[in-house]
Amino acid sequence: MIRFYTLRHDAGQPGSLDVSRDDKKHAQASELCGNYILRTDQTLGAAGIWSLYMTLLQAEEGFACHKGSLGLRPNFHQLEARVEAHVFISVLAYHLLTWVREKLSESGEVRDWKTLRRLLSTHSLATTRLPLEDGRVLHIRKATVPDAEQAQVYQRLGIDWKNEYPMRKSFVSI
Repeated sequence: MIRFYTLRHDAGQPGSLDVSRDDKKHAQASELCGNYILRTDQTLGAAGIWSLYMTLLQAEEGFACHKGSLGLRPNFHQLEARVEAHVFISVLAYHLLTWVREKLSESGEVRDWKTLRRLLSTHSLATTRLPLEDGRVLHIRKATVPDAEQAQVYQRLGIDWKNEYPMRKSFVSI
């Protein structure tokens, strides 16, 4: 990685480039590298082991992605019921992510979850508040129109965004 190297160029000597590595920092970082040990009671070939490893990576990515989005990190719960709720939400989020990935993969979508989440993050529900003369406030909640890429993702997921988010009007008395 580049963080362990220093590059120096002497402007007086064209074509000169001195490269040096900080071996101490490199060795310290190498000590932090770990390995996964996959243990199973099944007999698996190379393809099966690779598939199991990729499933583990996807699970970790899913938990990190959703827990970050839901604000569930760090986990400082001190009551058992809260820990159980945290684990339940994490597993539920993972299953949701797995379903979304599978559904999109079946339809030919190849972008990763972070990219899709960033793409869809700009599609939102907007609420307009209109104060009325009689003192009430009219709230009109409506989905914004997705751009072409967002609409394609919704279509691939089988989501009819127009029907899922119809315009709603409500009155609030002050």
